[in-house]
Amino acid sequence: MHTTLEKLASLARDRTPAGRTVLFDRVAGLLLESEEELPEGATALIDQILTGLLHEVEAEVRKKLACRIATVEAAPRDLIRALAADDIEIAAPILVQSPVLSTRDLLDVIEARSPAHREALARRAQVPEAVMVALVRLKEPQVLKSLLSNAGVSIPRNIFNDLVAIAEGMEQIRMPLVAREEMPKDLAYQMFWYVSAALRQSILKRFPIAPRELDAIMAELVAERGAKRVRSLPPQSAWTNGEVQALVAKVRSGDVEGFTKGLSAVTGVDPVTARRIVRDAGGEPLAVACKAMGADRTQFTSIVVQVDKLVSGVARPPAFLADVARTYDSVTTQAAKAMLKVWSLHSAPQAA
Repeated sequence: MHTTLEKLASLARDRTPAGRTVLFDRVAGLLLESEEELPEGATALIDQILTGLLHEVEAEVRKKLACRIATVEAAPRDLIRALAADDIEIAAPILVQSPVLSTRDLLDVIEARSPAHREALARRAQVPEAVMVALVRLKEPQVLKSLLSNAGVSIPRNIFNDLVAIAEGMEQIRMPLVAREEMPKDLAYQMFWYVSAALRQSILKRFPIAPRELDAIMAELVAERGAKRVRSLPPQSAWTNGEVQALVAKVRSGDVEGFTKGLSAVTGVDPVTARRIVRDAGGEPLAVACKAMGADRTQFTSIVVQVDKLVSGVARPPAFLADVARTYDSVTTQAAKAMLKVWSLHSAPQAA
């Protein structure tokens, strides 16, 4: 081996581009094709030679090496780091596959390289939490889409929190977010306020909340925010048909504010959430509230049609009611009550 290295050292005296390439290929072959374990110190010497030559050879040569060495567990670390910082066509296989890169190495790439480099990192089989945090902080749509599409990684709740907040202003990541199996149910329902009608139906289908899950959601929020920053669960109300009919009368009389206050009182949701339900242009949150209250089909129709006309100022076509009715029909009363409670739990705390 030492004799071979000495011969290679003699090639180093050829400073032409062709000579550099020959030397680079020979040393890379020594690293990748040796059938015996390299002696102590040999790997370090090879690392030094290849790293030193890296930017003296053509991009295609570097790319070939990157593809061959990407999955090698014993690959020299300095060489791997140098390849990871190269142009994306060369760096991509290293960024996606190399087990040699440490968390610090990945963070250095995030800080110093391009969105394409960060997108490649998001496709790794394992993405450390610190790396996810750094990727999410930059709010790059394609990077976030790749992270969310990476089925091999487990995304922790704190990062889902950040992604849900970002998704309000970034439509591109809403569908991938809803598609994640481990998406916390209460955070999925936070998205309900700003996603399309189709995604609202997907949320209802994929993330049904059972009443028994509410205590666990409450505990999660307390641990996350602190008890003083989490709204208490609204009390279970014994809603009667008379109360529902009184709300119908309010809205028929044109009293939107009175209806909103009554909705808050009857359902137990906080006033902020009640107002959001009434003012939502899609109508689905109101359908959920009607189902939770036990409004029958006639009451539901009266409430939705009248509220929409009062809030929007126009009478919408029958197709609008049909769309909203899909939510009313698809959600159970118990699930609707749980949704109202989750919305209240997440509502901004009242001023002291």
